[in-house]
Amino acid sequence: MGLEPPYLGDRRAQLDRFRSFLAEPDVPHNVLVTGLRGVGKTVLLNHYSTLAGEAGWLVAEREFSEPDAEPATFARAILADLLKLTRQLSLSARLKKTAGGLAETVTDLLGNISVSYGDVEVSYSPGKAQRAAPRRLDDDLRDALQQVGDLCRRSEHQGVVLRYDEFHVVQERKGQFTLSALLAAAAAVQQRGTPVLLVLCGLPPLLEHLARSKSYSERMFAQEVLDNLRPPEDRAALMDPAEAHGRRYAPEVVDAVMEDTAGYPFFIQLYGDALWKGSRGEPITRADFDRLRPEILRALDQGFFESRYLRAAPRERRVLHAIAQHGEGAALEQVVRASGLANNVLQSVLRILVQKGLVYRPERGRVAFTAPMFGAFLRRRGE
Repeated sequence: MGLEPPYLGDRRAQLDRFRSFLAEPDVPHNVLVTGLRGVGKTVLLNHYSTLAGEAGWLVAEREFSEPDAEPATFARAILADLLKLTRQLSLSARLKKTAGGLAETVTDLLGNISVSYGDVEVSYSPGKAQRAAPRRLDDDLRDALQQVGDLCRRSEHQGVVLRYDEFHVVQERKGQFTLSALLAAAAAVQQRGTPVLLVLCGLPPLLEHLARSKSYSERMFAQEVLDNLRPPEDRAALMDPAEAHGRRYAPEVVDAVMEDTAGYPFFIQLYGDALWKGSRGEPITRADFDRLRPEILRALDQGFFESRYLRAAPRERRVLHAIAQHGEGAALEQVVRASGLANNVLQSVLRILVQKGLVYRPERGRVAFTAPMFGAFLRRRGE
């Protein structure tokens, strides 16, 4: 859920790159963070926000949900964030001395958003300025971003960061402006040297959504693809927090936990919590692990795997069980045979399962579960 772990494993490179971007406010930078659920994306975003604040940047943060993807709601959300940033900038002592009432002018401009974007009516808090309709969302976002950037130049702040989590829920629909409007506006003002930095984060489908909205999106972002922890960081994430409090794991326990969790950060935390609380001796032994593992699996089955399984419709569950027959992943031809579905039908079901975050395609011709041990759960559960 984005809570800070006791050990932030295998993320130094991402943090170092972000620091370098913050040190260059006049150079256009944007960051795209993707990865499966439970790998620490939100934790990394929280560190980004802290680093940006320390470097003198203002940050607008938002976690998107399905209703926020509707064009009218999306427009209100982004414009509300720009209004918030403008109000923060209006408190700048330097800005008050050098720019007079400019911040108030921009605030009033943003506060007057109540116009039509195509067939979508976006109502916003009334301001004094009068504006003609219809307008395009990308035009309003560009103008607002430009004004906010100009205010930053007149203040002590380096720039603004728009930091959006769960952004994979936002998709461009025909004739409606969401992703394309935000990308076009950000690209336009960055070309003028405006210090605006986009940080978009979400599940892997976000990459496809961005590519469909703007062909240049792949050149606009530095991509940070987060995965399970790699050795030796996976072991350190389990061992270091315990050792900091005077306890150790026997080496064979660490091996067993790594075999089960495959470096999946959330599972490492869950195993570590159960082993810490369920054992008393020093070190934590393989006997402790063997005794507690059934309880850990029950907790995973009831509190993690079952809820994921219930997201799937009956035909989707059929495909999940077909994959599980072959382990934690399978070749597509294996899934076709095991499910009894035609390839075109299977491809449609897999697209839905990818959107729901239950499976992903690690390579061409293969599909795998997004969480380790999900196949084992399905085999235990039965159809």
